[in-house]
Amino acid sequence: MGDIDDITKEKRVVFVTVGTTSFDALVRAVDTPEVKNELFKKGYTDILIQMGRGSYIPTRASAENGFPALDYFTFSSSIADYLKSASLVISHAGLQKLQG
Repeated sequence: MGDIDDITKEKRVVFVTVGTTSFDALVRAVDTPEVKNELFKKGYTDILIQMGRGSYIPTRASAENGFPALDYFTFSSSIADYLKSASLVISHAGLQKLQG
């Protein structure tokens, strides 16, 4: 029984990134109850949003009532570790991201 409990508690992170731009529409969309609930139903436990220069501030929350935990930050010197640890990446596909 312990194995099943461990699997159900596995952390599955959705990493949302907009780079150095402002893309409030994407951040706002991910912060809606509908999107958060759908992600939770698909087994995601956490949402981490890198919001860049945006002015919309998402709602920080712990996991509860059918929603994953949500946290955010503006910038980081590198997002490589966030990308590696994410189960799903939602990204603003700006030219710089595509050219790598």
